[in-house]
Amino acid sequence: MTAAKHARNESDDDSFSSSAAEQIENFMYNLCTLNLAMFEPYWSDGNNHSSDNQTKEIVHTNPLSDAISRHDWQAASKILKSKPSLAKATSSCDGMIPLHLACDAGAPEKIIKKLLDAHPQAAHTKCGELSRLPIHYHLASNAGTPSESIVSLLIESFPESPRAGDANNQFPIHLACQATQVSGNIFAILLSSFPEGACERDIHGNYPCDYATWNEDTPTKVIALSALVQNDATEMRRSLQVDDKLLSNPKIFDEQPSARTQKRKRLTNEVSFSMLASFEDIHQ
Repeated sequence: MTAAKHARNESDDDSFSSSAAEQIENFMYNLCTLNLAMFEPYWSDGNNHSSDNQTKEIVHTNPLSDAISRHDWQAASKILKSKPSLAKATSSCDGMIPLHLACDAGAPEKIIKKLLDAHPQAAHTKCGELSRLPIHYHLASNAGTPSESIVSLLIESFPESPRAGDANNQFPIHLACQATQVSGNIFAILLSSFPEGACERDIHGNYPCDYATWNEDTPTKVIALSALVQNDATEMRRSLQVDDKLLSNPKIFDEQPSARTQKRKRLTNEVSFSMLASFEDIHQ
């Protein structure tokens, strides 16, 4: 092969590579700029690609999730009205359901309600790296303060949600103790639904009262510790079925040994001491 012919072949290869790259670039640009109506062929309709029992549909691009990520609540509301099935769509890029994204993004109550109406099962579904429910995302969100009405709405949709731990074994009560501007009603709702939560340790060995103590938002710290102390004195002991006589008379355990009861007694006393100490510190 002559040098001229070799150079011509290399030029042809370069032209082909350049042309292919341009085509790919143009395709990706067009894909990203298509409007809502043109996305219709790419949506999963839930009939041709999934079984009747399947609650989640996987789509490559979900305009509803995009609108939520942009905090464009007006667009999200319009999309939900025209295509409510998108509330079930799990984005292939992050595996998140729109309800979870909305809770994390600090969406208003009306958007949360519309998402729940379109896909009630989403309140029962765990998503993300930390395997969290929507209530976890709402309480851990940095986009706004926790809402009493949204917390109530999520618990109404899934009453067991306060008893659900994430991958770090953090329950909603742990996350509420870490948040800011949390109302006393939220703590009351969470603790009345799961009073034992005050005695739950997460994967790091921390109780809810530990996070409340470390919370730099003083009003939330005071409210949280007060709620935990009151809960420990009433609801939690009753739910654990620990007799006050047993707590005040350790000798009974020598007569009727029970590893489970002893563990509960120890944890209850340990958490009580920690909460009371923290509560006294902030009032000195």
